[in-house]
Amino acid sequence: MSRKTALRIRMLSNELNRKVTEVLKEEEEPSSAIQMRVLNFIHRRNNGNEPIYQKDIEQEFDIRRSTATGILQRLEKRELIERTSCKEDNRLKAIFLTPSGQHQVKENISKLENFDKLLIQGISEDELATFFRLLDKLSENSKNIEINKEGRRDA
Repeated sequence: MSRKTALRIRMLSNELNRKVTEVLKEEEEPSSAIQMRVLNFIHRRNNGNEPIYQKDIEQEFDIRRSTATGILQRLEKRELIERTSCKEDNRLKAIFLTPSGQHQVKENISKLENFDKLLIQGISEDELATFFRLLDKLSENSKNIEINKEGRRDA
């Protein structure tokens, strides 16, 4: 029996992405999923008192400079982030969350924690442990598969 494991994982991923977008939906001007991920990334790095720059966002999300610029401009316009010139190099702008941005991130974290609790409802700790072990194995197997030009696995 063909179980189509990769397809099922992809379908679940799409379903979860849609649900997370619904959970994080805002009333006024909605943020895109990438804007929310960028805000969360800035939050994580700023909490470690690390300065963050546009190039860090470009690398983290594997996006082009123009895409990162557009995202940051929208976040700045909505007063969720601010950019300040660096003392060492005026061309570089460090990115920080504003109080409004910090509030938004905390709200998102709370919403996502609640979503996660609902998602695992009725699943035991043992089942979750097994699930995560299986995910790790699937990920490792995926990394070890060599695909040739014909789309077939090399022996």
